[in-house]
Amino acid sequence: MDLRAIARRTAIAAAVATVLALAAPYAILSGSGSAEQLAAYYASGTVGGAGIVLFALVSAVVVGSVERGNLDPGTLAGVAVMLGVATTASAAAWALAIEPSTLFRDNLWLVWHARAVVALSVPIPVAAAAYARELLA
Repeated sequence: MDLRAIARRTAIAAAVATVLALAAPYAILSGSGSAEQLAAYYASGTVGGAGIVLFALVSAVVVGSVERGNLDPGTLAGVAVMLGVATTASAAAWALAIEPSTLFRDNLWLVWHARAVVALSVPIPVAAAAYARELLA
């Protein structure tokens, strides 16, 4: 079993799943006339939804490019771990900063959405750390 390859794929898949889960309310509710509340929902927190997407996608790119050999693999693996931690930390800060609105009353699944995004982002730093450990061992 190649733990390094599994950890790499897991980190990339978790990053993509985080982005897709974060985009779900926008895709589902964009035409419902609640654009103002949806914009406030995504702008909550210090970096908002856009920052989470940025951290997640950059961490997926960094984890995917470690094997290419353009830069020191150890350095890129460390950067991937830190980007994963930044993704999860910004998702947690975003989830804690969300103010309930009438959008939540009409769509009860949004109550759990932010928590689901945080849960989906947790495997990114964990898998990146496992990958870095296997790479540097």
